[in-house]
Amino acid sequence: MQFGDLGLMEPLLKALQDVGYRTPSPIQEKAIPPVLQRRDLLGCAQTGTGKTAAFALPLLQLLEQNKSKGKKRPIRVLVLTPTRELAAQIQECFEEYGKYLPHRSVVIFGGVGQQPQVDALRKGCDILVATPGRLLDLCGQGHISLQELEYFVLDEADRMLDMGFIPDIKRIVAHLPHKQDRQTLLFSATLEDSILRLASGWLVDPIIMESEPEKMVSDDIEQTFYSVLREEKLALTLHILNNEEYERVIIFGNRKDVNLRLQHDLERFGFRVPVLSRDIPQDKRIKILEKFRKGIPSDLTVHFKD
Repeated sequence: MQFGDLGLMEPLLKALQDVGYRTPSPIQEKAIPPVLQRRDLLGCAQTGTGKTAAFALPLLQLLEQNKSKGKKRPIRVLVLTPTRELAAQIQECFEEYGKYLPHRSVVIFGGVGQQPQVDALRKGCDILVATPGRLLDLCGQGHISLQELEYFVLDEADRMLDMGFIPDIKRIVAHLPHKQDRQTLLFSATLEDSILRLASGWLVDPIIMESEPEKMVSDDIEQTFYSVLREEKLALTLHILNNEEYERVIIFGNRKDVNLRLQHDLERFGFRVPVLSRDIPQDKRIKILEKFRKGIPSDLTVHFKD
C-alpha cells in the first residue's frame, strides 16, 4: 500500500516524498482513513511506530478541506503531550508534512520564558502543540482560547497517567467544546483499564485500533555487552571510543555525580562532552541536541538518566 491509497491530498504526498516516506507504517495505514472520516479514535501504538504522522497527516487534510472563515486564525487543533522534547518533535512534523499548505503551528512548553510563545500565539495559529502545565498557565492568563477547537489529540496517554498529568488534562478538557462537537484522538502504548476509562469519558463511539508490535531492536542495530569491574569502565569506554569509528556517541547513566566525573575524565582525554540533565535550561538542552544531531561541535553526549 502507498500513502496515495489512503486518500491523502497531493500537497501532503509531495511533502512525504520530500522527507523520504514511501509506504505507510501499520499504524498509519490503520489510523489515517478513520481520522479522515471524522471518527474518534483510541490507538494503541509504541513511540517510534510513525504515530505522529498517523494523526498529523489526516488532521492537516481536514483543516485544508474545512478552512476557517474570516481573517482570524483560531486554534483548531490541540495536541497534548507529556514532554517538551516530544512536543517540539510533533510540531516539527506538522511543519514538515504541511509545508505545502497554509496552516500555521505553534509549540508551547515550560522550562523556558513564556513571552516568545505568547508573541507566537498572538500571530494566530491553526495547530497548537503543548505540554499541560504551560497550556494551563497561558489559558489562565487569557492568552489562549480553545472555544473554537475542532480536533483534540492526547498523545502518550499512559505516560500522562504515570507522570500525574491527568488532573491537569481534565482541567484542559473543561475548556474544550463538548465531545460531541470535536473530534478526539487518544494514543497510548497500552490499553489498560485506566486508559479505557479515559476514552469512555472523552471519546464518542471511537474506533479502537492496535498496531502490530514493532521489533524492539532493528536488524540494522548491533548490540554488544561487556561485563567489567567498576574501576575498569573508564578504560573500556576510552578503548571503544578510540578504536571504533563512531561519528556520534551518547552515553546514558543513572547518577548525576558519576556522570559528572565521567564527563571530567573524558574531557581530560580530549573528548568534548556536553551534558544533558533536568536542571539544564530547556533552551540550552535544545541547542545541545540540535548540534549533536548535526554532528557539531562535540564528539559525544553524556545523558543523565534522571
